[in-house]
Amino acid sequence: MYGISSASKEQIAKLVDDLFDKTTLRFLGNVPKLQQKKHILIGFEQNVNLANLFVQAMNNKYLNHIEQDVLKGILGDAYSYIDILKNKTSNNIIQQLEGIAREARISGEKIVQETLTGIITKELDKARSSLETIAASESTKARNLGSVMDITRASAADGIKDPIVGFAVIRDNSTCEQCVRVCLMPDGVIPRLYYLSELSAGYFKRGDQVPSILGMHPHCRCTIFTVPSDWGFTEKGHITFKSIGYNALEEQRKG
Repeated sequence: MYGISSASKEQIAKLVDDLFDKTTLRFLGNVPKLQQKKHILIGFEQNVNLANLFVQAMNNKYLNHIEQDVLKGILGDAYSYIDILKNKTSNNIIQQLEGIAREARISGEKIVQETLTGIITKELDKARSSLETIAASESTKARNLGSVMDITRASAADGIKDPIVGFAVIRDNSTCEQCVRVCLMPDGVIPRLYYLSELSAGYFKRGDQVPSILGMHPHCRCTIFTVPSDWGFTEKGHITFKSIGYNALEEQRKG
């Protein structure tokens, strides 16, 4: 029993590679692993990518070597996720087409073009959905880590080793209950505060007791911010000056 030819496999792999590499260039920017495919970026927006999101979250500051390493890690992780999905998509298409080809040779029936097109379209649609999830998750990660780097740099300049932080939560019908649970006090209004060192550096899982600096879920809209010494919150959750020596986190935890 024979499957599809080696030439056909190569054509399918190239089709998938080109589609994914085009998306990857647009999403990640000009990363070294895609240097040779720079030409396919023509016609796409070049300012909407992970690197730009990271730098914007740092208020467009020049990156020091530590911040550059963090950004390289973000881009490397995202590239790996997309590359794994690309290979999986290509393999899924090839395996299904090989099955169709074997069946056709056994039965002697001709393969209908619509069947082949349908398989390819279905797998590419699945890949597109997965890519959207990766893009949302990694974009949230880039924004949050950029903000954390900005907070860390500013705090270090003020002699603060472990800044107090919270997350601003957008309250509407789409607000995640997990975000409310870990990012707000029981009143659902005042941000719950943490020392930066207390936050998780991994991906958030339902039931975790502290927020993650990477975001709580792929489409998370919560944004990290720092609370300076002497400042706290009003009853409506607005930040305000309290008094010299006031520590908003310690005040929260007294209760």
